[in-house]
Amino acid sequence: MAAPRKNPPSNAASEIETLAATGCSVVGIATHFNIGDELLARWLEDYPALKQAFKTGREKERHALHNALYVQAVDKGNAAAAMFLLKARHGYREGDQSDNANRVAITFNLPAALSAEQYALAKAAKVTIDGNANDSAKWLPAIATQRP
Repeated sequence: MAAPRKNPPSNAASEIETLAATGCSVVGIATHFNIGDELLARWLEDYPALKQAFKTGREKERHALHNALYVQAVDKGNAAAAMFLLKARHGYREGDQSDNANRVAITFNLPAALSAEQYALAKAAKVTIDGNANDSAKWLPAIATQRP
């Protein structure tokens, strides 16, 4: 036979809010009630007031920490606190290169053009680009360019 279902105590919402506001983890809150974290998760799912108390407590904790960091940054001139707030709250990134993150650069190194004399000699000798003599080398016909 299954064990009887354990329900939250009547003061669970206020205790969960207080514990969450003071930084207790889910495991810490479950330990406070002498239950497992799976049961606490079920309580939060089955009882909307408990879930809201947990969210409210976490928001109180976040606000207290944010305010302490803000005071350090603004009132006391703590540069590290200011930098953290810029990064966390406003998306600032040092050396931000996000615009270049997905770009690819390809560099082509082309050989210098042959002078007319060099070209004539190469054509007469039937030399390919790599400089090897090749009787079967075929040359592309010259395309006359017209300039206005």
